[in-house]
Amino acid sequence: MDKRYSQIILRPIVTEKSAQMTQLGQYTFEVTKDANKVEIKQAMEQLIKELYPGNKSEVLSVNTVATRGRFSRRRRHSRVPKDGKKAIVTIGGDPLELFES
Repeated sequence: MDKRYSQIILRPIVTEKSAQMTQLGQYTFEVTKDANKVEIKQAMEQLIKELYPGNKSEVLSVNTVATRGRFSRRRRHSRVPKDGKKAIVTIGGDPLELFES
C-alpha cells in the first residue's frame, strides 16, 4: 500500500447511525483534512484489497463532511478541539466485517 493512502484513512467512526448505515453498504471513516474524494476512494480500494483478499467489493461513491470542533468554556478556561473531516463510503458487493461484532 502506498504510504500516502495508508495515512488518509485514520479510523472508523462507530455510532448508532453509522451502524444502521452499514446495512445499506455505507461505512463512515475519519480521514485527513486535506484528502479529496478521489484519494479516499483509492485508499479504500487498497484497504479492501489488503484486509479482505477474497472479497468482491467495490467503492461506488464517496461523500465527505467537514466537521468543526465545538468550543467549550468553563469559568476562565476554554477549550477548542481540532477540526476534522469524515467520509461516508458506499460499497457495493460483499459487506465488510469491519463494523460487525
